[in-house]
Parts: sequence; C-alpha cells; structure tokens
Amino acid sequence: MTDEIRMGIIGPGVIAPSHAFAIDKAQGARLAAVCGRRLEPTAELADQYGAESVTDIAALLDAVDAVTLCTPSGAHLDIALEVIAAGKHLLIEKPLETTPERIDQIVAAARQQGIVLAGVFQSRFAPIARRLKGLVAAGLLGEIYSGSAYIKRYRPQSYYDSGGWRGTWDLDGGGCLMNQGIHLTDLLLWFMGEPESVIGSAETRGRDVEVETMAMGLIRYRSGARGVLEATTLAYPELPEYVEIVGARGTLIFNGNALQRLDLIDPTPEEEATKEELLQVSAELAAERERIIAAAPPGTAVPTVDMGHTPVVVDFAEAIREGRPPLVDGAEGRRAVALITALYESSRNNSQPVAL
Repeated sequence: MTDEIRMGIIGPGVIAPSHAFAIDKAQGARLAAVCGRRLEPTAELADQYGAESVTDIAALLDAVDAVTLCTPSGAHLDIALEVIAAGKHLLIEKPLETTPERIDQIVAAARQQGIVLAGVFQSRFAPIARRLKGLVAAGLLGEIYSGSAYIKRYRPQSYYDSGGWRGTWDLDGGGCLMNQGIHLTDLLLWFMGEPESVIGSAETRGRDVEVETMAMGLIRYRSGARGVLEATTLAYPELPEYVEIVGARGTLIFNGNALQRLDLIDPTPEEEATKEELLQVSAELAAERERIIAAAPPGTAVPTVDMGHTPVVVDFAEAIREGRPPLVDGAEGRRAVALITALYESSRNNSQPVAL
C-alpha cells in the first residue's frame, strides 16, 4: 500500500457528500470510487471528486484500500462483513449498527481479519472537546457527581417521509436518541466512563413514525455518578444541545464545539485564563454555526457539507498507515448504542432498570 489511502464510499445518500468532502481535505487520502444503486447521485458525487462511479460493491472493493460506509444504519452489517472479508479497512457512519449484537459481529470480523475499523463520532475530534476532556481527566472538576446530556432537535414529518428507512426500527434503529442523539451520548460517555445501569422512558408523539420522538433516561455510572439523558425531535426550531457535568469543584456545560459555562470554586488564575480563552473561541464558533443553521430550512438533517468529518478521516488514514487503533474503534463506537438500546429495553419493560 502506498502512503495515499484510496477510499471508497458505499451509499451516496444525505451524509455521503460530507464524507467525500472530508476525504478530499484529508492529507494522505483520496476518494477513488463511489458505489450506489441509484445511478444519478452516485455518478454526480463521484464526478465531483474525479472518482470512479460503480453500482457493484465488488467493483468498488477492487479499486480501494478502505471503505467509508454511508448506508442506512440497519443495513451496515452485511455490507461491513463483505468489506472486511475482502481485507479492506472500514470507517462506518454513526451508529456502527443498530444493536450491540450486530456491532459485535462487525468487531469480531475486523479483529479476525486484522483490519482497521472506525466509527464516525466527530464530536470527539473537536478541539474544544479535546481540551475539556484533558482538563476533566486531570481533575479540573474534582470528584464527578453527575453527567447528563440534553438533545432538543426538530424534525418535521417531511424529514421522516423523505426516505423510506427514516423513522423505522429495522433501518434507523431508533429515533431521537439513536439517530439525532447518538453523537452527544457518545460525548457524554467519553467524559463519564462506563454506565452501570439505566432506567428509560421512550415514546412516539407528534409524528407518524415507528420510533421514539421523545426519550428520557436515568443513568448510573460505574464510578457511582448519576446522570440524565434526554432527547426529542419535537423542539421547534431546536434548542442548544449540551453536556452538563457536575463535580466537587464546580460545573461544566459544553457541546462538541463550544464551551457554554465553566464555574469553579476558587479557580486559579491559570484556570480563569483557560476559561476565558475557551469561551471566546466558543462564541466565535457558535456564531458561525448559528449562521449556517439559520440559512438552512428548519429540520434540515445536514445543514452544510462540512460536518466535521475531516479529522475523523485523517485519524482513520493515519491508523491504517501506522498500524494502530483509531481514536474511535469498534469497541468505542459500540458504547453509545449499548446505552441507548438498554434505555429502549427499559422503556419496553415499564421503566425497570437495565444493567449494562
């Protein structure tokens, strides 16, 4: 293999242009082929980046070193196993699959074949999130008492009607949590560590869909901390999403791209300076994101082609060249799905606690 990783996209749907954009921007990677059953969008995306357009997965696998999988969530397993069997490295758009058991099959196959398997959780790559992760891990908040996440999105009926797979258990795997809320759920677990159990309630209101449009969970972490996970796709026009961590020294509120609050008891001058720096950068980033969202129709799933995938692709390509695990490997990508499906199980069983 040369230093340049030849990448292919399977599934030229809504999120595929963000993957193509990221591959094009990532040094050491090149989009070599796009595979899809629909000829027009497949060719259009491929032509934009000078890639080959194919309708057969085998033809794509002959032309690439690695694949990024952008099909509906519940259609990942069979394609992933075919890609892995061909010895190609694999990057999968969130979630890796719709259940922990299906993810386990992918992880086991990748391990047996010795290929790099990565999940797309770009919130972990945001510079501010990484800075905050390091600060919290170093004891900025002291003992952690609670960690919660709140995701209040808006998706009209037209969003669900735009694709036959949207809002279905088989292919979407869930609703406001599995689809819209999984990024922030992953970010929450990245900071808080392993959950021990969850009590959940999920229901469908306001939309004609199979999956939940409202969900709430009470989490107990192995550390002894507690937390709340709350999500909806009914909040017009959308409310700011955030993770809230409460510790012995104070409270931290942030999302993947911005620090919203950091209130410490008796902060040092260095801590105050860091806070002000992060708040200033966050305000600039938040203003830019608000501009982008305001320019898109309410409920737009992907308001801009640059959805933060570039550092994910860079890490994936470097992991292949260096023979190391990616930042978000299969085991890491499994964690949010395990928590969300446990919450669903609890809801189906009259909100009885479910152990993880």
